Amino acid sequence: MRIITGATGAVLDVAARQIADRMATPLGQPILVENKPGAGGLAMMDAVARAVPDGHTLGLVSFVELTVNPWLFERISYDPVRDFAPVTVLYTGPQLLVAHPSMPAQSLADLIRHVKAEPGRYMYGSSGVARPPHIFMEKFKLATGLQIPHVPYRGGPPLMQAVIGGEVPLAMEGTSVTVPLVQAGRLKALAVTGDKRLAALPDVPTFTEAGVPGIGLAWVALIAPAATPPAAVARLQYEVAQLLKSPEIRNAYEPAGRTPVGNTPQELGQWISRDLAEWRTVVRDAGIKPE
Repeated sequence: MRIITGATGAVLDVAARQIADRMATPLGQPILVENKPGAGGLAMMDAVARAVPDGHTLGLVSFVELTVNPWLFERISYDPVRDFAPVTVLYTGPQLLVAHPSMPAQSLADLIRHVKAEPGRYMYGSSGVARPPHIFMEKFKLATGLQIPHVPYRGGPPLMQAVIGGEVPLAMEGTSVTVPLVQAGRLKALAVTGDKRLAALPDVPTFTEAGVPGIGLAWVALIAPAATPPAAVARLQYEVAQLLKSPEIRNAYEPAGRTPVGNTPQELGQWISRDLAEWRTVVRDAGIKPE
C-alpha cells in the first residue's frame, strides 16, 4: 500500500509518515510514502487520480490542492470532485498573524487602524504564493478592505528571518514556525485563525474575537482514486479515525495547535464542496495568480 504526497520533509510528508507506520499493523500490510513534489501540488494529485482504484493507494493532500488549485490554474489534469473518493480529514490547523516587535500595532484592531490610515505602507510576507498563509491573509484583506502588499518568500524559515530582520513588518504563517519565535520574544502575535485560542499562546485572540470572523482553518485530508470500492474507503476511514484518537497522535498535533478530525467520507465531500465555493471567490476577488 502507498500514500502519495508532496515534497520530502514538507508538512504533508511529515503528516503522511506520522500515520503510515501506525496504520500498517491494523491494515496488515506495509505502507510506503511516495513523494511527488512539484507544480504546486498538481503532480501528486495527478498521480492519485491516475492510480488503480483498488484500495491500495491514498493521497495525503491539503485543502489547497483540492479546493484552491482548481481556481488558481487555467488548466489542471484532475477534477477535485469527479476524480477522487474522499476518505477523511486528518486535522485542521490555524495560521498565526505575527509582526516585528517594532510594529506600532499591538492588536488586530490597531493593525486595521494603522493600515487604513496609511494604505499600502505596510507589507506582509508569506511562505509562498497560494500557500495557506497567503490565501488566508488575502481572505482577511478582502474582509476588511485593507491594502497590504504581499511579499512571497520560499518557505517558512526565510520568511521568519525576513520579519525578524525588518524586511517586512508582518507575516501570516503556520504555528509550528511562528509560536517558538513569539514565545522567545522575537515576534509578536496579533491573532490566530479558527475558533479557539492556541494553548501555547493563550493570550492571543482569534480573528473572530478581534472582530473579523470567518477566516477559518487549513486542513489536511486523505483521498483515494475515484471508483475505489466503498468498503475499502470505509475500512480506511475507520482505521484512521481510530488512530487519530491515540494519545501519541494527539500529542504530536497539539504543539502546533492542530486538531485531529477523522470525519466520514461524506462529511469530507461536504467540506470540499463548501471550500470550492469559498476559495473560488477569494482567488478571483484577490487576483491570486500562480508563480
